[in-house]
Order: sequence, then C-alpha cells, then structure tokens
Amino acid sequence: MSKISRKDGKKPYYSSNSLPEHIRIRKFQQKDCDEIQRIYANSMMDNVPYAISDIMQHRYLLCLWLGLTYFTVKNHSSIHLLFMLLVFCGWGFFLYVNVRRIITSSISYETRLVIHTDLAKISEKYGNNFVQQPTKFDKHYYSQENTVDTVDPFHNDRISKFWVAVDKDAGNKVVGFLEIVDDEDGDPLKKQYFIEPCAPHIKHLCVATNYKRQGIATALLNHAIKFIHKKNAKSLAVLTSAWQGPALEIFYRFGFIEVKRGTMAYGFVECIKLRLDVEQWIRCRKARKHRSSISDA
Repeated sequence: MSKISRKDGKKPYYSSNSLPEHIRIRKFQQKDCDEIQRIYANSMMDNVPYAISDIMQHRYLLCLWLGLTYFTVKNHSSIHLLFMLLVFCGWGFFLYVNVRRIITSSISYETRLVIHTDLAKISEKYGNNFVQQPTKFDKHYYSQENTVDTVDPFHNDRISKFWVAVDKDAGNKVVGFLEIVDDEDGDPLKKQYFIEPCAPHIKHLCVATNYKRQGIATALLNHAIKFIHKKNAKSLAVLTSAWQGPALEIFYRFGFIEVKRGTMAYGFVECIKLRLDVEQWIRCRKARKHRSSISDA
C-alpha cells in the first residue's frame, strides 16, 4: 500500500511551542464533561462550510447541476446567454440550499449521537475513580498470576488518555481537548480502517470556536505524541474526513501521511486514514532544536 504525503509538497511542521501563556494542558476531570460536550457540538458545526464546499465540487452533483441547466434551457423557446447564466445560478442556489440543509441535519444528528453515547461515558472512563479493565490484548502480555494481587495493573500501561486545554484567565475554562485510545470499542467503521490491534490513534481533537488558530490543537498534539513515545508506541493514527479541512491541515503539518482513503454515505463522504511515525517525529524535532541552538549561538 503506497503512502501519500500532503499534496502541496510543503515540508511537515514538527514542533510548536507557541501556546499562549494563559493556556495550560491538564488531564481530564469530571467537572469538564458539560464544557467538553459543548465544545464538541460547536466544533462539529464549524465543519459545515467545508462539507458544503466539498460536496458542491463532487462530480455527481456537478453533473446534476449541468443536467438540470441543460434540460431547463432546452425546453425554453428563446435561448440567450444571460438566460442560461440565470438558470445555471438558479439551480446552483437551489442545490446549495438543499445540500446545506442535508449536511447540517446529518452533522447535527451525528453530533447528538456521539454526545449521548461516547462523550457521556468519558467521566466513567477517565474519572478519578476509574479502574481500567484488562482487555484480551492485555492478557497477551500479562499472566493471571501477576495480576491477582493488584487492583489496576494496566492503568499505567494503557495508552488511552484524555487531556483538556484550559484558559487560566477565564477561570480555568476548558477550551479544547484531545483523546487517544488504543482500542476500537467495536466500532465497525474504525475496524475497517484500523487493521492493527491496539494501535494508538486519535479519537477526538476539538478546540472551542473562539480559541482556534492560537496553537492549542498543536500543543495538544505535541503533548500526546510525547506521551505515546514514552509508552514506546511506534506510530499514531487518526481517521478523519475531507469535510474537516482545518484538522487535515494540522495533521499534514505535523508530518502525518495518508495511508488509506475510502468513501461512505453513497460515495459523498471521503474518509482518510493518516499515520505518523512517532520516532521520526521525535528525531526531526530534536534536530530542529539542535539547529536552532546552533544558529542562536
């Protein structure tokens, strides 16, 4: 399977410590649940314009657009260039309005579903009283004799973590979050794209609308990559879509490479699997710091 890097040919961006001084990153706390759900809902709706742009450029919709224009003009007695232009724009506006309505409704439904299923359980999964249960992958590495006397032998060895970014100037308000997991939890779509068992991947990465483009997502990714490197993870994967333009740009800048593409929802939504070589990222980051220190000297 061929690996495809970003299409614009730019070099990956390996490090960034430009996080504002009033922003800090910490582990998830149970009081963060409501704010996390609100950020997730707003962040998903921020993708609506990118989804509309992607759909309106789809070949199926363009063929429909041109076909409607052709048959409308053909059945009219007087054909003029201005009339053709008006018909073309009219059908385009009609398609745009309906595409926007369908996409907004679809994203809203998926957002509510995730909030009431996945995000509703994060307090149980990452709360203070959480006890990590062993999975079949853990049992491959740990024998029953070694775990009988311990309450949570896998808590320090599992990669699943949830971090939040908070604004100290706003009363430690949560402004972003990132979750890394190493188990698919039975999700058939992700099982289709993540072949490797227990492969660490990004499950959620969201930043509040008013705090975007301030380096918060970059800092969360930096924090997560350093963590999984300490856990001896070789790679970090993420499953995203062409509808999430800003997220794709961040992943490409970090050096993620595209390893698989696929379509769902009648061929309109394109899923993209990306993977980052963690060891290479760490080496490039150290080399970058070394060159910077030499130039400063």
